[in-house]
Amino acid sequence: MNSLAAIRAKLAAFGIRDSSDYAEILIAEALNGERKGAVNRGFDVQVPAFGRIEVKCHTLPADGRIEERVELGAAKEDGFDYLCIVIFNRDYSVKGAVLVPYSVAWNYLSKSNYSRISFQIASGLEGAFDITKQVRDASLR
Repeated sequence: MNSLAAIRAKLAAFGIRDSSDYAEILIAEALNGERKGAVNRGFDVQVPAFGRIEVKCHTLPADGRIEERVELGAAKEDGFDYLCIVIFNRDYSVKGAVLVPYSVAWNYLSKSNYSRISFQIASGLEGAFDITKQVRDASLR
């Protein structure tokens, strides 16, 4: 546990408390944006080319399941311009990242019985951008 505490302290120096923080930092870096952090309600990153981005991430589970869904709460409605989904492998390398117009993602969710959307579905929605390469590159800097 002491080793874990030491690693967490090192990550905290970079503003990383959990995988969500890491995903936000990567998206800001990959898209030349500014991370807004916890003080801002409604979105996580501001990017000149895309506006307000809500970043959601999921880390693949250790048991090998391919679980790539993220949840989007109704409280976020109209709170951002794009939804970004980042999927991490178990080692926190980037498996995939997609940017989807908010209105398209919300339209899909409004027709669903669930408040979750999978990476695969999001990637196929109208106006979706695969930004995996940019996010992977940011993770290597």
